[in-house]
Amino acid sequence: MDRRLAGPRARGTTRRVAVGLGVTALLPLASACGTSDPTAKSTAPVQRKDAALHALLPAKIRKSGTLTVATGDDYPPLVSLAVDNKTLVGMEPDLMTAVAQVLGLKVTFTRAGFDSLIGGVQSHRYDLAIQAMLDKPERRQHITFVDYFRTSSSLLVDDRHAKEIGSLGDLCGKQVAVEQGTAQVEDADTQKKKCTAAGRAAPEVLVFPNSVGCFQALSTGRAQVFVGGTPTVAYQAAQSSGRLRQVGRPYRFLPYGILVDKEQGALVKAVQKALQKVIDNGSYGTILKQWKVTAGALRQATVNGGAA
Repeated sequence: MDRRLAGPRARGTTRRVAVGLGVTALLPLASACGTSDPTAKSTAPVQRKDAALHALLPAKIRKSGTLTVATGDDYPPLVSLAVDNKTLVGMEPDLMTAVAQVLGLKVTFTRAGFDSLIGGVQSHRYDLAIQAMLDKPERRQHITFVDYFRTSSSLLVDDRHAKEIGSLGDLCGKQVAVEQGTAQVEDADTQKKKCTAAGRAAPEVLVFPNSVGCFQALSTGRAQVFVGGTPTVAYQAAQSSGRLRQVGRPYRFLPYGILVDKEQGALVKAVQKALQKVIDNGSYGTILKQWKVTAGALRQATVNGGAA
């Protein structure tokens, strides 16, 4: 999602959704731009407990038998709500469930505001967090990342504007939708300065508290382009029956990372090794294939592997 570290909390009240071992999940109901098959179930393979990795966990987590993971709910196909409007589904919930299974734990997902994730992990309100957060140097001052997916940013436009918008340089004079707290806000603001410096009309940057608002603005004509993470841009284009189109080349390639407290070295090691086991046994590829995001696959679950 290419989100930034700071800023006001972007979402509302936190809610908890428990997911047990081996639970099947529904595909997401899409946001404003289309629908998915609500009867399809997750094909994520069930994992075997690794006793050695379980032993690495902090005593409090081992005793509880549960891994509390903060996440979002509005960024398909990475994460969204199923037809029951409460079950979290997507690549990220499937992946974290698999990691928890390797560690011999159940997982409880807590829906939380993006800008509260780092503080929540630092204060141990959550054991981990996963919500399409880029592994960036400035964030590593506060948190440790276990990288699970390589991503980029892209442009999504109304089909009527596909011939006139193909890159950030074409945003001058356009209405641009971006999600609050994301690096794309910075991209749009930077482009605004470039347009003004070139004597061209500045883009009108429309900042919404969540991605649903961005897609609604695009669908209703309030915005002409959305700048966001490539996985959700591609998803929305595919769901729109041709009304929306991904244009230009993706840019800013960096990994997304699972957030772990910097002071919890053993937990970092356990999560990294559990994720690597899911990668090595093929389950990772199965999960990414189901959610059609195989282009972002990693071979190694690196720690703080984003660009310096």
